[in-house]
Order: sequence, then C-alpha cells, then structure tokens
Amino acid sequence: MRTDNIVLMSISREELQSLIGDAVRSEFSKKREKEILSGKEVCDLLHIHPSTLSSWKRENKIPYKRIGKRIFFEKAEVLAVMTESNYKKMESIK
Repeated sequence: MRTDNIVLMSISREELQSLIGDAVRSEFSKKREKEILSGKEVCDLLHIHPSTLSSWKRENKIPYKRIGKRIFFEKAEVLAVMTESNYKKMESIK
C-alpha cells in the first residue's frame, strides 16, 4: 500500500511557470550528461547523409528518442549499435 502524502497548495501562474521551467532545464541537463545528439550531429559523426539516417530510423536500425516533435539520439547507444552491426566507418570514428 502506498503511503505518500499529497499536498495541494495555491501558487501563482508565474510560480508554476518557474517550477515547470526548472524541471525542464533539470531534465535537459541530465540528457546532456548522456551526450544527446541531434540528427545533424549523428550524420556528421557517422559520415552519412540525412536520408540514410531517416531510413535507419524508419527501419529501426538506429535507436532514437522523441520529445514532442524533436528527435534525439544518445551517442553511446548509436555507437554501440554501429559497433554491433560492424559499420564499416567505425574505425574512423573511434
């Protein structure tokens, strides 16, 4: 049985915006610690064309995360998948 206490309190719109902003910034800073890459950064890292990356995403060959409409890649996951698949250009990446 869960024994968490729920506390309701009245706060202003500005305070709520500030709390949400702080939470979002905190989560994004955690993401940066994992070294999150944009699609362009992955293309640059792997020396591939954006259409290749799109194909790999569509075919589930490369792991990615979606936050809203934005797509992100964890560098460690991308490199692990490329190593496992014996991606020919991995020697130049390491």
